[in-house]
Amino acid sequence: MFDGGTSFPRSESPAVRLRLVYPADDPEVWVWEGDAGAVLQTLPQSWRFRCIYWDPPFFTGRDRRGDRGAFVDAWDSLGEYLAVMRRHWEAMAERLRPDGFFALHCDWHASHYLKVLGDAIFGYDQFRNEIVWHYTGRRQGARWRLNAKHDVILVWAKSRRALMHPLFEPWDRAQYVRMKRQKVHRDEEGREWIWGHRGRGRSHAYRIYLDEVVRQGRALDDVWDLPILNTSDRERVGYPTQKPTALLRRLLALLTDPGDLVGDFMAGSGTTGVAARELGRRAVLADVNPEAVAVMIERLRPGAKIDSPLPP
Repeated sequence: MFDGGTSFPRSESPAVRLRLVYPADDPEVWVWEGDAGAVLQTLPQSWRFRCIYWDPPFFTGRDRRGDRGAFVDAWDSLGEYLAVMRRHWEAMAERLRPDGFFALHCDWHASHYLKVLGDAIFGYDQFRNEIVWHYTGRRQGARWRLNAKHDVILVWAKSRRALMHPLFEPWDRAQYVRMKRQKVHRDEEGREWIWGHRGRGRSHAYRIYLDEVVRQGRALDDVWDLPILNTSDRERVGYPTQKPTALLRRLLALLTDPGDLVGDFMAGSGTTGVAARELGRRAVLADVNPEAVAVMIERLRPGAKIDSPLPP
């Protein structure tokens, strides 16, 4: 599910068209129209990213069209596709901070090839997670293959210095008790608790109070059940395969701190910029497709100033 531009140059030369679209009243989000490699060459070398999110073509072999914008995800061969991916990927990887993360959004069409390519760029030991974004939607009985209802986000770290933030999902008492399958006790003050254990033979090692568990929530794992944007969703802006802001908010909360610089160089409808601004992060967005840039600017801030000088 590609949130990027119509296409991008297949040659090794940077795009000839490059301009900065700078929302005058929002100096924390910069939007470029241009090829990812050309934008990266133009940015000051001092600009280093804590997180780069990349949602490139998925190697689907088909066109996608929305009310506003379209893109072609067709390639002469898998080799051509992977060569273009590598060229852009290596340029982005160079601009990560030592404690930075690279998050690649893809699906079953080429995820296994991209995992190997990413390991070659960052090192096998720097791979951190395959996050499964599971979403709902129409299902049909399968005879040839099961319905595909998930994407994956592959996450690499620039180095061992990169640390995530523990995140927790809400859950209630009934869910926790059902999972633990233990008798619930009450202390002298009426607080509910169950036994915690520290391995075999130490099953009654300490008390776990249910109110504390519910207050903290359940630690996030690598399967994220978040709704996809349906056709009537108020968040939808008409650009094909737009991602939900909730997905990017969670990813940026996991991988970045307030004030960090986030990059998305095939930014499509600008969801990464919206999530970054909501969380107090700075963002550099880029797309080669003028339709995507127009949608981004309208979504981020009306009345943008075009062809502004590079901000300091």
